[in-house]
Amino acid sequence: MGRNPKPAALLEFSPGYNKNPARKRARAKEPKIKPGLGDPPAEWVAGAEHNARFTGLLIAWKEIVEQDVCHVLNRSHRDLVEVACHLKYKIRRASAGYGRSTSGDFAQLTTVLGKMGMTPVDSARVAGSVTLPGQGPGSETTGARDWGELVG
Repeated sequence: MGRNPKPAALLEFSPGYNKNPARKRARAKEPKIKPGLGDPPAEWVAGAEHNARFTGLLIAWKEIVEQDVCHVLNRSHRDLVEVACHLKYKIRRASAGYGRSTSGDFAQLTTVLGKMGMTPVDSARVAGSVTLPGQGPGSETTGARDWGELVG
């Protein structure tokens, strides 16, 4: 079983994608997904004023959006981000002494973040093919060299 294909949005940043016109033609009919994750769910925003749970979920949403330095997340990731927010909230509440979290919660959160390229191992796959804002063909570096450059 081979590797999963890179999303077309990431391939556009790859030098080989521009050098080989056949790659562009092969991916031309793929659907274009609107960039950007969008706003958090409306019920979270509306309920945050009166409900600490929704406030916690909004904080987790904001953290995930801020960690997306390569701007890879889009509308198709919304469900994964919601799941990650719920897991983060549950784990944090358990750490504060309210409720319980299991090793499965941690494993699931790691899996969900990995599917979005937001773990150190998975971001290395993304970092090699993404040019960060402000960097381009004329600059000294054309991508992140390590995880530290991605996060900070």
